Amino acid sequence: MPREPRIDEVGFYHILNRGVERCTVFFEQEDYERFLEIANESASTYKCVLHSFCLMPNHYHLLVENKEKNLSLFMRQINSKYSIYFNNKHKRIGPLWQGRFKSHYIYDEHYLTTLVRYIEFNPIKAHISKHIGEYRWAMSSKPVLFSSMDYVFINKTNFTQDLQDEELQKVHELFCTKLEKQEQKIVKKTKRELSYFFETYDKEVAIAKAIEEGYLQTHIAKYLNLSTVSISKLYKIYKSKVKLFEGLKSKGIFWSYSKEMTYEEAGEKLVIEHLLKYGDFDGLCAGMKLFGKRLSKKVWEERLVSDQGFIKTNLLLARVFFGMDVESGYFKEKKNGRLEKLKLLAS
Repeated sequence: MPREPRIDEVGFYHILNRGVERCTVFFEQEDYERFLEIANESASTYKCVLHSFCLMPNHYHLLVENKEKNLSLFMRQINSKYSIYFNNKHKRIGPLWQGRFKSHYIYDEHYLTTLVRYIEFNPIKAHISKHIGEYRWAMSSKPVLFSSMDYVFINKTNFTQDLQDEELQKVHELFCTKLEKQEQKIVKKTKRELSYFFETYDKEVAIAKAIEEGYLQTHIAKYLNLSTVSISKLYKIYKSKVKLFEGLKSKGIFWSYSKEMTYEEAGEKLVIEHLLKYGDFDGLCAGMKLFGKRLSKKVWEERLVSDQGFIKTNLLLARVFFGMDVESGYFKEKKNGRLEKLKLLAS
């Protein structure tokens, strides 16, 4: 699905980035120290302040306050400089980070204390340490006192109580909340009613749209009278279908359609048709699993089985995927249903 443009405003942001394929990006003390040095240098250049951070072996969290509209420049410098350092040191090539960094604008400062706790409790959640202040590469342990680091939030936050489920839900809601600009101010976007999605889209797509709108899976499960496990499974299947579709697009399989066409606009049947015609073996296997053999076979019979240009493809599909004991002559005798309809319409 097309990604939404970043919010580029002055204020507080939660930043998250991971190593590509979740690979380790911090191996030893020197790596952690170099990252923090780069973060401090970049913050000085771009007039940013670090209020909390946690560097885990394969990802990092930052709570950043920018004084100017330059967050992307600030983060680009951190990620690129550390990548160069890391690749040179470990004699590797290629991207280090898993795509562009994630950023969440803190539209309500009431979230700040909860967010600081969420970031600083990361090592405890990961069972790397037991108490706040033990993990060296979280800001609460005060490993360094660089000029760009403001310890006010750290000093005034109460860390004696463990992170609660209510706090985790609050952070999740913050991350999922859609924002918009109104009168030069970033505010929470008003949610559409949950019923809107299920009246507008098929269930699978509706679930995904509702989650992207900021609804929790527990709310959707209650609305549909399903378990959260079922909602999670349907959402996972939907994302896999979108990923498969985007993969086909990247290979030029939908070259005759708009580059901006989404999975929802294409629809299941068109995606299946093009997958059956042009997909590789792994893609076909994935498609059969995601869309089901029944629907795949129905699309095949409606749109492909009578196409004389795909006899070899049809023979493979029939024998390998649909368990049919047929020869190529079976398809030569099939009438092209679409062509017959067009002839009738033209007559």
